Amino acid sequence: MAQRALPLVRTADDLELLPDDGNRYELIDGELLVTPAPIVLHQRAQMQLIYSLGPYVQRLSLELLAASTAVRASHWTEVQPDLLVLYRSPPDVMEARWVPMPTLALAVEILSPSTRSRDRGLKRRTYLANGVAEYWVVDLKCRCIEIWRVGADSAAVVTETLLWQPLQSEASLQLDLPSLFARILDQS
Repeated sequence: MAQRALPLVRTADDLELLPDDGNRYELIDGELLVTPAPIVLHQRAQMQLIYSLGPYVQRLSLELLAASTAVRASHWTEVQPDLLVLYRSPPDVMEARWVPMPTLALAVEILSPSTRSRDRGLKRRTYLANGVAEYWVVDLKCRCIEIWRVGADSAAVVTETLLWQPLQSEASLQLDLPSLFARILDQS
């Protein structure tokens, strides 16, 4: 069976021309990135993170969203983190196809073999250069989360208790990573 050629994509608005074929289409500095649909383990990790972050985020009146919510940095850059937490939803976003990148308190990417180098490199630089307060890279193989913050030269690699405090006036979330990874990986 012959594959159809994708339309030419030059801007974030052009992403709407792409087929709804299960792939994730993103654009960074005008370069089209295509990622296949995630595997079940990736989806399980995403759901466990939603369960873990959800009550805390709701208590702080922040907003937790999951892929395939698009996040736009410019006319030439639009990505879809696996999870994102917004400080606030601008009023005009409720029916929009994307949210502005600087409104993110947190962007989370769960590593897959096909996205590992992109998530740690190109996407990390994109998030941090465009106002995202904190970026997590979830590595299921090493059962750790790399935490990147604006201005840091390297990630804090956490394997035990992750502390997250998006609002300085509120107590930190304490996330027990061994328990989280056990729920993700040790199910039969």
